[in-house]
Amino acid sequence: MKTILFYLLLLVFQQTTAQSEVTTLYLIRHAEKVDNSNDPELSEEGIKRAVRWTKLFEKKSIDIFYTTLTKRTQMTCSTIATSKQKNVLFYDAKKFSLKETIEKHRGKTILIVGHSNTIPNQINILLNDEIYLQMNENEFENLYTITVIADKIEHKLTHHK
Repeated sequence: MKTILFYLLLLVFQQTTAQSEVTTLYLIRHAEKVDNSNDPELSEEGIKRAVRWTKLFEKKSIDIFYTTLTKRTQMTCSTIATSKQKNVLFYDAKKFSLKETIEKHRGKTILIVGHSNTIPNQINILLNDEIYLQMNENEFENLYTITVIADKIEHKLTHHK
């Protein structure tokens, strides 16, 4: 009888713990690029912005970093990841799914660096709603934060100069 009670309590504890796990995603666009060529690096202003992002995230515990394969996203992401001594994972924006990322990394904090035409769309797909518009070409200060607890998704957009 004690064994059955123990396993029931363990099951309830595991379900409660799983429901209270918080998964947080931060999504940002790469910083300013040097030109409009096919795969440009960051401009001087872009490097400064990447450093500002690093300072913003320095007090946040980030477990996982994702970036696309372009130089500008890699440079933005690696500036932040290096400060935290973390590795960076690469993703294909055309195949990337926030829902799959959340399921794969439940309970973790994730930073995703992407593009003006991918980040809002990926969030809208996750939310199953057209909430966020594609960013303007000169818009680099958007920070999208998604918090997932159990099946509840909260989201917000803040701007950081």
